[in-house]
Amino acid sequence: MFDAGLEKLPRIAVKMVKLTVLLAALVSYVGCAETPSAEIGAARLSAKDCAKFSSLMADPKFETLGRGGSVWGYSQHAGNRSFATTVEDGRINFSRIGDEPWGIVSQTITDSLLSGRTVRYSADLKGDVSNIVTHGFGAKSGLYLRYGQGRATTLAEHEPNVGQWDWQRVALEARLPEGFDQIKVGFVYQGGEGVLMAKDPKLELLECLP
Repeated sequence: MFDAGLEKLPRIAVKMVKLTVLLAALVSYVGCAETPSAEIGAARLSAKDCAKFSSLMADPKFETLGRGGSVWGYSQHAGNRSFATTVEDGRINFSRIGDEPWGIVSQTITDSLLSGRTVRYSADLKGDVSNIVTHGFGAKSGLYLRYGQGRATTLAEHEPNVGQWDWQRVALEARLPEGFDQIKVGFVYQGGEGVLMAKDPKLELLECLP
């Protein structure tokens, strides 16, 4: 119907009408297209911010572990100490020596840059962790992450986390809710007999990674 009506107009008028329709469509498309948010642009981190954050994890070689005032703390389910922690060549050896189901070595990191952002916590792990346990928590050992409202906890949610494996880089990611500026990172042992070895832990902001 539209083209039929145009046949009654002079050729130059037809061209003008079609041009007008095309321009109107382009204006409509541009008006509806998404544009970058000024707020998002303002929130982007600088290289200085990223460098500052990457240095927040203290004592990544575990040199102060077991000493007074160390950033690395130890906790376990209950009862007498059931896990041993030793340090050798910048790595931690985390092994079972008792009956309690789980033990944790961790440190707390607090910084305003955590609020509303996604973090990536990683480390090199080597394991010889039995899957034979006498508790109902499930056999696994590896990275530990606790954060946000209700203190959401992630325990060794990566592969491998039980059995025998050679050194591998593993990682966990989590998005902290707005207004929360604190996170706990470390290692959990929740397997049977054996040992978990860890070295070179890092906490990074996802938007700072290449």
